[in-house]
Amino acid sequence: MEEEARDILRRTVGEAPPPKDLGRPIHARFAALGGVELELPERGPMRPPPEFG
Repeated sequence: MEEEARDILRRTVGEAPPPKDLGRPIHARFAALGGVELELPERGPMRPPPEFG
């Protein structure tokens, strides 16, 4: 049982960590489609903050 636990730990620790930059893989996947230009809506005035009292 101990050897099985060691084997699991060896395999888990030995794996490369996932990439920290998620934007690059997403961009690479969709770059072949030519990209998308989104229209941003006009910004309006900010709404008043909530009152908690």
